[in-house]
Amino acid sequence: SGVVRLRLNEISAVHVRHVIPAGDVVVEPPPPTATGVKITEDAASTTFAFTSSAGAAVQAVLRHSPVVLEVSANGVLLQRVNARNYLNFERYRRARARLPPDSASDASAKPDDVVLDSAAHPYGLDTHGLWEEDFGGHTDKKPRGPASVGMDVTFEGDVPGLFGLSEHMTKASLPFYDEPYRFFNLDVFEYENNEPMALYGAIPFLWAIHRGAGGAPSMASAFIWINPSETFVKLERNAGAPQDSGPAHAWWTSESGVVDVAVLVGPAPAQVSGQFHDLTGPAPLPPLWALGKHQCRWNYMNEKDVATVDAGFDKNDIPYDVMWLDIEHTDGKAYFTWHPQNFPTPGKMVDAISAKRRKFVNVVDPHIKKDDKFRVFKEIKDQGMFIKKVDWKMMDDPTDSKPADWDSEPEKIPDPEAKQPEVWNEEEDGKWEHPKIENPAFKGEWKPRQIVDPSSPTSDFEGWCWPGTSGYPDFTDPKMREYWGSNFALDKYAGTNADTYVWNDMNEPSVFNGPEVTCPRDAVHPNGNVEHRDVHNMYGYYVHRATFEGLEKRTPGDRPFVLTRSFFISSHRYAAIWTGDNYAKWEHLGTSIAMVGALTLGGQSLVGADVGGFFKHPSTEMAVRWYQLGVLAYPFLRNHAHLETPRREPHVFDDDTMQKIKASLQLRYRMLPLWYTIFEEYHRLGKPVVRPLFWDFLQDPVTHSNEEAVENQIMLGDVVLVHSVSAPMSEVSQATVYLPVAAGWYDLYTGALSPPGSYTVPLTMDTIPAFYRAGTVVPLKNRVRRSSACMTLDPHTLHIYVDPATGEATGRLYLDDYKTKAYRDGKSFLEVLFEYKGGVLRAASTKGAPPAEVSAEVERVKIFGLAKRPSKAALTQKGATTELQEPRVAELPVGLGGGAAALSAELKVMPWIDLRSPEWSLSVQ
Repeated sequence: SGVVRLRLNEISAVHVRHVIPAGDVVVEPPPPTATGVKITEDAASTTFAFTSSAGAAVQAVLRHSPVVLEVSANGVLLQRVNARNYLNFERYRRARARLPPDSASDASAKPDDVVLDSAAHPYGLDTHGLWEEDFGGHTDKKPRGPASVGMDVTFEGDVPGLFGLSEHMTKASLPFYDEPYRFFNLDVFEYENNEPMALYGAIPFLWAIHRGAGGAPSMASAFIWINPSETFVKLERNAGAPQDSGPAHAWWTSESGVVDVAVLVGPAPAQVSGQFHDLTGPAPLPPLWALGKHQCRWNYMNEKDVATVDAGFDKNDIPYDVMWLDIEHTDGKAYFTWHPQNFPTPGKMVDAISAKRRKFVNVVDPHIKKDDKFRVFKEIKDQGMFIKKVDWKMMDDPTDSKPADWDSEPEKIPDPEAKQPEVWNEEEDGKWEHPKIENPAFKGEWKPRQIVDPSSPTSDFEGWCWPGTSGYPDFTDPKMREYWGSNFALDKYAGTNADTYVWNDMNEPSVFNGPEVTCPRDAVHPNGNVEHRDVHNMYGYYVHRATFEGLEKRTPGDRPFVLTRSFFISSHRYAAIWTGDNYAKWEHLGTSIAMVGALTLGGQSLVGADVGGFFKHPSTEMAVRWYQLGVLAYPFLRNHAHLETPRREPHVFDDDTMQKIKASLQLRYRMLPLWYTIFEEYHRLGKPVVRPLFWDFLQDPVTHSNEEAVENQIMLGDVVLVHSVSAPMSEVSQATVYLPVAAGWYDLYTGALSPPGSYTVPLTMDTIPAFYRAGTVVPLKNRVRRSSACMTLDPHTLHIYVDPATGEATGRLYLDDYKTKAYRDGKSFLEVLFEYKGGVLRAASTKGAPPAEVSAEVERVKIFGLAKRPSKAALTQKGATTELQEPRVAELPVGLGGGAAALSAELKVMPWIDLRSPEWSLSVQ
């Protein structure tokens, strides 16, 4: 596909270095290797050349000394790995030793021959913390010593910006901070904006744009650093160079593990995304209900509260799909249980939600309440599957021996300054003895060097979290993951049904009394005797993977849903992600565009931010703006709030605010066919569901670095462009919108057609700027019901936004049963490619046969951008032609930048178009 992967490990290491098991991040078996690779070699380098499946000419040159990997596509040098010779591999050594125990390293000790890493440097560098380190009252014993690895990569050419590195609250075009970006998954309270500080998840995956020179096309490439230990990434430019052009450098360092990197050559963004998923695996197709509205709060306090919130949506005809419960629903924060007073009949409550064709999600966190009466705790403890702490003992170093000259000097020597007194009389005073003093050359009693005893006893690690004292399971162990998953079985998790799904929170893991509120690095995972430092950033991944696999077994054939806060590369195979505990602040609303975009560039598309913010309470204006953005830009759409904030369900606001929020949610539900179709493309091809503008418009240089285009706008597929509004009307009454180079852009609300360009758009509280790309056919549903499941039998509406130059448009609709894996049989789905040309709409391609319980019909067609008023329409279906009612024609508003007037024509189609059959056409003349 166009991936060049480089791995470095240690030969005959003192300790086995942690390597991520096959299949956990990179798929197993791994992606097929390139065929027809041409290898040429000389004394200085080895060159590998091949053609990618997309037709790119890839060349990888491995220079031998110093080692440098140069990767090119189509003759353009894109990346140079170790270009600045920052490669570092801090080999394991025996306790307190300065060098690894072999002759090759002894030779390296000569200071004039080579620059060594800090642990072995012959000069007086500060080596404090190499074998033991204190932080915030905690001590990390580091019994295996320092083991860091590092390397640099240079993105060559004219690179206007770098993107990705989720998760950080920064701009989309990553700032070149003085400090490095940190990857160390943490339970972060009230995280800060525009900071490289670590947050909840880690996707060390970095994109670059390489601008074409001299008329050559622009290219995209990416670099992935596959290491789950604490990692830092320093972004740099050449000294004195501008921050938005020229080569860009990234310097990567990790605390432990091995070097495992991959260069994704692209050279188109779609190919970079495809290469990422080729390496890490495809995402599952989510159920349709997962794309609807999720209603959550810390906490809905009892069964009556849940029923009241649910009824409030129905009373006000506001659609939603999922009711959520946070930690207070449990019995003393013992997960898999229910509070006996507040939720005495959970099965009845859950069934009542199911009866309305809605779903339920419960939080199940990975910290397990310490209570021998709690079944889950006792079973994990009895099987020895909790993470361990070590009661560190010291021992004599068996490799230390007493030097041969150690005992050559006596402990005491005669005092050289003492003299026999002149008056000394041996007859009277006895024989004079020379007084002795301590011998400064005496080395004392020899004792072996003390080192940490590797056989120090262990016990279950205990930390504080919501339940109080808690145990932390070793989710790296497949047996633990299987056990965890088994607890979601309906005969074990009482009060749930097959419509109940799971939220894994606090899975960094969060340890309230731990260093940096997480697990100590020197804790030990019994599976493989691996230190926590080696796997820290993957702990949350293993938790939500175990949950996903458990739900798969609970209801075979069903599509599981799991939400996670902590994540790593490949989490997209198992979970949805949200951006954590954000704030009800305008800046958090604005930056959510960048945070969501970074996640989707990292392969995670079922993502979103808490609408309205988790902490504090949004103003009514902020709440409206957040919903207006979320319904168009957040694939995962959830409202969540802190325990101490006022209620913020849509219907508790004043009527005007509620109506605006309701209008936004109804728009989301009308657009669900489009969302679902785009998600299927993500599942199959790896294309991000929402993405930065450069992903679709790489040859438009404005999308590379323009502030509005990069930071405030995002695409839904290649169809919808959205511009956020992240300031109150009292401060901002208009927005600057950039419409990329394309056939044109139709206002999503009015249908007004605008050419590409930069425009000032007046703002109202009713909408935010959003546009359909000209030349597209958009599948929608006009009938909005209380949940997505209630809409599956409703017919579709097609909106056609014609290319003003050609009068043509194309589009796609995908549907299946929306909930099971039956589509995997290669036939239980429907994929229709639409073509509108010469006034005729038809199916250019039809594949599959969807189940009867879903609608594959079209009841209405609306065409935008017509130059002439049509007067008649006819449907031909299975050989029969039916004249339709005269189209309802309207004049469209004039778009941004003026332009010619255009018309829309709406057709009520009766009989409905049956998309199951390819034998139909709709003529509009």
